[in-house]
Amino acid sequence: MTTDTLLTLKLPEGYSFADLKLRRYAADAIDLDMDLFKLVCTLNGMDFDRVLQNPGPVVTSVLTVWYKRHLADGGAPDALMEDLRRQEQRLN
Repeated sequence: MTTDTLLTLKLPEGYSFADLKLRRYAADAIDLDMDLFKLVCTLNGMDFDRVLQNPGPVVTSVLTVWYKRHLADGGAPDALMEDLRRQEQRLN
């Protein structure tokens, strides 16, 4: 398992960032493999049903940490994540 230095997050071994199957669902929404996301929640001791009540912050954290690790490990940039990062920079 790998962890991020700013936010400790256990990531499942044997899976890559691409396995999340991240895609844009609508102009302001994304879709991802919820079974894999649930696995990440379980590995990190999060109550998945509770996370689903307000998933935005946890999904954002998981995507951010995993994507940073993906890039640090030499992974190719993901078009949707890069678009989301640009959007965030414009808002700040």
